[in-house]
Amino acid sequence: MLVHTVIFRTRSKEKLEHFNEGLQTLRNIGGVEFMHIGKPVPSARPVVDDFFDFALCVAFKDDEAGLSRYSNHPIHLAFVENYIKPDGVKLQVFDIK
Repeated sequence: MLVHTVIFRTRSKEKLEHFNEGLQTLRNIGGVEFMHIGKPVPSARPVVDDFFDFALCVAFKDDEAGLSRYSNHPIHLAFVENYIKPDGVKLQVFDIK
């Protein structure tokens, strides 16, 4: 199994709703074992980084092949072009096997 985790931060809080709409389009991509889209849980614990707007976790049974299909899917490509780039989103990606 491979888990693809992406942490998103926007430069403009006014675009959060628009960006969330884009995230929801990713649910229409097949071949995913598990998907969760969430927001940070505020924490007073110093080890918790809650300085982000959304997180995405996607799991694939077939490891790199699943991630490749997902990454190259037209819905994902449209998400990058229509939401990440125009909304000025910064991201960190973690692929965990």
